[in-house]
Amino acid sequence: MKRLLQGCALVCAIVLAVFGQAAAQGTGITMTIAGPGGQLSPIAVSGLKNLGGDDDHRIGNAFVSTLSRDLELSGYFRLLDPHAYIEDPQTSGFELGQFNFADWRSINADFLVKGSVNGSGGGLKVTAYLYDVSQQRRVMGKNYSGDPADVPRMARRFADAILEAVSGQKGPFDSKLAFVSTGGGRFKEVYTQSIDGQDLFKLTGNPTINLFPSFDRSSNHLLYLSYKSMEPALYLVNLKAQTETKITSTHGRVIGGTLSPDAEQIVAAIERGGITNLFLLTRDGAEIRQLTDTSGINVSPAISPDGERMAFTSDRSGTPQIYLMNLSGGSPKRITYSGDYNTTPAFSPKGDKLAYQSRESGRFDIWTIPVGGGDPTQVTDGNGSNEYPSWSPDGRYLAFSSTRAHNSRIYIMMVGNRKIISALTEGNGNDSCPAWSGWLGE
Repeated sequence: MKRLLQGCALVCAIVLAVFGQAAAQGTGITMTIAGPGGQLSPIAVSGLKNLGGDDDHRIGNAFVSTLSRDLELSGYFRLLDPHAYIEDPQTSGFELGQFNFADWRSINADFLVKGSVNGSGGGLKVTAYLYDVSQQRRVMGKNYSGDPADVPRMARRFADAILEAVSGQKGPFDSKLAFVSTGGGRFKEVYTQSIDGQDLFKLTGNPTINLFPSFDRSSNHLLYLSYKSMEPALYLVNLKAQTETKITSTHGRVIGGTLSPDAEQIVAAIERGGITNLFLLTRDGAEIRQLTDTSGINVSPAISPDGERMAFTSDRSGTPQIYLMNLSGGSPKRITYSGDYNTTPAFSPKGDKLAYQSRESGRFDIWTIPVGGGDPTQVTDGNGSNEYPSWSPDGRYLAFSSTRAHNSRIYIMMVGNRKIISALTEGNGNDSCPAWSGWLGE
């Protein structure tokens, strides 16, 4: 076991019912993306009007709380203090003509969210609208149905819709984050949670090491590496069916891997005698083909969103660098040339960029580079060691782990202006290896 863990440490070092637009027309407020010295659009999120079944406002408050948190995390908005609100949502209306826009202009709101909750009649219905205050028009609205447990997710979906309405691109909040944490003790376990920190779920529970989670596009499957059977193996979890498949290889020890977007294939890193190569497997572990064949180390695979290409780390040039190749075979193309230790590539959702970690002066930072090669761009600030980048489903954000606050934590960053929005995890342990899922769907 000691030798297995030493081998893993070596590899880790390298791997280191909707309704649409309102009839009113007009040009809305132009959003300015947040950044150092940038302007955030002030937004007010009013309480939901109780139309029945929410006399204690618990359901409405849950929606408002989650929505406010997500809008704050987006980096686009400045949330106005509810104590400054003039009207009472329970006595005013939420449809056009039922409230006074002047009450909201007086507190300098650019945007306003109003809505209702109806929990009577055997089901829960939430209605939410986004208003442009200056033009006194409704930008868009949504209806959601479900039960009280669904309310936070309703809010996340509405946050995504708000970002789409004001920026033209759907937000990333109706998604999940998987990560590795020692927060529950000294062992590394895999957890999932929503981007706003809710719904924390411990996926693994074994006194050993669990690493490298990855989702498929549907977010119904998750792959991870574990030593729970006293040898390293990959485990493919069907999150809906709550079943798990163990994946090993006759070629040697499986020490890492990633899942294809359709969850039908796996690229596994397999080590034998100090040599590690990459193999394409079925989701059941049957070998399709060997992808690399060198006498060194080939690890940290990442599959492109279209499922046709693979980025990976190889030391074939003498130092760990990022390479790109077709999953159907062929010669790899070297992508990175600056930096002497480049690893953990991650494709952007459009498949046009790679994020990766690169070492300089003994510390890692996150960089991006076009998949065709070219000049890389450093996106973290050199504060602490920054590792394991993972893109949001909309491509505007990166999650990564960093030791900038001593213990390793998961952070979220706006790629366009390199602004860190928030630390997503906290506690006494160390958190690493974030994997951002795709959108969860309807």
